[in-house]
Amino acid sequence: MEKTIGYITDLHIDEAFPITHGVEARKNWGRILSDLAEKQIGNIILGGDIGEPASNEWLFQSLDAAGETVAITLGNHDTFWEVKKHHKINSVSNEGELYRSEEDEHHTYFFLDSSSGKMSTAQLEWLSEGLLRTTKNVVVFIHHPILGVHTPIDRQYPLTNRDKVKELLFRHKKDVVIFCGHYHMEDFAEDTNIRQYITPAASYQVVKKAKGIEIDAGTFGYRIIRFVEGRIETEVVVMAK
Repeated sequence: MEKTIGYITDLHIDEAFPITHGVEARKNWGRILSDLAEKQIGNIILGGDIGEPASNEWLFQSLDAAGETVAITLGNHDTFWEVKKHHKINSVSNEGELYRSEEDEHHTYFFLDSSSGKMSTAQLEWLSEGLLRTTKNVVVFIHHPILGVHTPIDRQYPLTNRDKVKELLFRHKKDVVIFCGHYHMEDFAEDTNIRQYITPAASYQVVKKAKGIEIDAGTFGYRIIRFVEGRIETEVVVMAK
C-alpha cells in the first residue's frame, strides 16, 4: 500500500493580521495547489485555520475545481458550522465537533478537533476507546501540537489540556506519529513512543528562537507525507513570497 498526501495548514485567508504583514493568502494557496498538481498529489489534508468564515466557500470551490480529495481538522480560527456549509462533514462527532478515525492494513488514523483550544471530554473518551481497540501504529492529525516546543508561541497559545492527550498516546503500545500546525514553523519533536511533525504555515511564519512572537512573512509552505508499506516518509516544501 502506498499513498501520498499534501498536508496544508494555517492559510488564514482574508484575515486582517496577515494582510497587514503583506501576506497574499489566496495567491499562496494557488501556488500550493499548482505545486501539488505538478507533483500529481491529489489527496489533501487541511490542518486548520482556513481564515475568515466568508473565505470558506471560495476555498472549497477551488478544491472542487481541482478535483482534490480532502480531509480537514479544525483549528482555533475555524467554526464547525461555517465549514459544514461548504464541505461534507464525515464525522462520528459530538454535535459541533469534527473528529473521526479510519484505518488501513498498517495504521489507524485519528483526525481530531482542537478548534476550541482544548479537547472536549467526549472527544477524549472517544480517542481513549479508539486507542484501546487498535493494535496498529497510530497517526494523529490535529491542529495544535501535543508535545511542547521551546518557543514563545508555545507558552502563549498551547492546547490547554494537551497533557491529557499526551497521556493517552503514551499508553498506546505502538508508535504514534502526530502531524500538526498552529505554531507557524517547522519543528520535529519526539518523546517515548511519539514523534511529532509541525508543518510551516501556508500564510506566514513565526520565528522559533525569537524572544517574543516575531513574524516572518517571507516564506510559506506545506508538507508532503508518503505512506509506503507501513513506513512514513515526509518532507517540507518551502516557497518564497
